Amino acid sequence: MKPSESDHSLRPVSFIVLGMLATAGPMTSYELEHNARISVGFFWPFPHSQLYAEPRKLVEAGLVDVESEEGGRRRRVYSITEDGLRALRGWLQRPADAAQTRDPALLQLFFADADPAIVGPLARRKVAELESRLEFLERDDLGGDRPHHRMVLAWGRAQTRSNLEFWRSIAEEAE
Repeated sequence: MKPSESDHSLRPVSFIVLGMLATAGPMTSYELEHNARISVGFFWPFPHSQLYAEPRKLVEAGLVDVESEEGGRRRRVYSITEDGLRALRGWLQRPADAAQTRDPALLQLFFADADPAIVGPLARRKVAELESRLEFLERDDLGGDRPHHRMVLAWGRAQTRSNLEFWRSIAEEAE
């Protein structure tokens, strides 16, 4: 299957794998999962278990190569192929879909008329969660020397600050 034919059937997790391999180099499934969790996982939530199955599918499609290490645990190390790089670049050049927001706390707040007493505790939990996230995002060692990673990190910080301000106002209003 040629990348031009197959890239339309690829899922977002496929492009996460291809993107990680293209920008960070060869990795095991465990390394893919770890790197996704501490990077794209902040703005693109998905079941991380998919990162263990997806590389094998991409190998079958010819978009990723795999090498088994000799001895020891015989880990599989994945790397992107030229076809995989073409598929990734094709996806990068397509217009992005509209952003989606899926926040369980907002859903609970929306229906809080059924139990208004949950608003204060809900808001305080969100404030604590967002303060912790912001503390992590403001670490100096994030973003590294990749300008596009730093741009997304700046967005994450701004988004988290905005959400924190919103939930603090809800917490104050609930008092």
